[in-house]
Amino acid sequence: MQSSSIRRHSIYTAILGLLAFLLIQSCSDSNSDVVLKSITNPGTISPVIALARYIDSNNSRTEIVRAQLFDKNLNAVQILGGSIMVNDSLLTTTSTGYECVLDSVPFIHSDSLYTITIVLSDSQAYNCTVRAPKSDLTTLYAPTYQSRSASMPISWQEVDSIGPQRLDYYYYFQQNNQLYYGMTSYVIWAPETGVFSVSAADLNVVPNISTAKLVLHYSIDGTIDPAFRAGGSIGVDFAVEKIVSIID
Repeated sequence: MQSSSIRRHSIYTAILGLLAFLLIQSCSDSNSDVVLKSITNPGTISPVIALARYIDSNNSRTEIVRAQLFDKNLNAVQILGGSIMVNDSLLTTTSTGYECVLDSVPFIHSDSLYTITIVLSDSQAYNCTVRAPKSDLTTLYAPTYQSRSASMPISWQEVDSIGPQRLDYYYYFQQNNQLYYGMTSYVIWAPETGVFSVSAADLNVVPNISTAKLVLHYSIDGTIDPAFRAGGSIGVDFAVEKIVSIID
């Protein structure tokens, strides 16, 4: 199973670093896009919480914890006089909710339990929990140079029957002096084998692909306190990246 999309951008580095940029942008103090409310009934909000760890092709590690609260009209809200913590570390309010980017100190570890505590306006606290994947996904193996006429082999050491579950394949190409990119996502049906491949056909889905960016994901869901409104979620995502040059 796979899905594809193609978009255009004029600056190569902006495209290649888009996901990394989104992960490492600084927390903002602005809350202009959210509504600040006094909330004492957890049944009026749905938390959406994500813990993400991204290891790029240079082995640089970025971690982020992000939480958003939505009311019944799907408006993002913040709690007047309240707070959100992850394992007792306070998240900062942002323009869309709550967030903390962890650039220097490793925080998200394999097989570790994370408790997100949401404190409402009346000081009552509610917990959501998630345990990170047991396998510590840190390295994605693929050729540095790959012929476009052959399938590209991919492998990883962290073999697990549950994950990784998805491979994102970004491909970059020139057309009429413009840089374009597309993306195809593959479901990893047998992660315990530790191997996958991108077909030669997909390396030629458009002419003259010059670069491939592979991002392997291992995600796992947790548990939302049932006191909250339905529709919430919490999860951890491990992602690791590899850049490959496509040659004739």
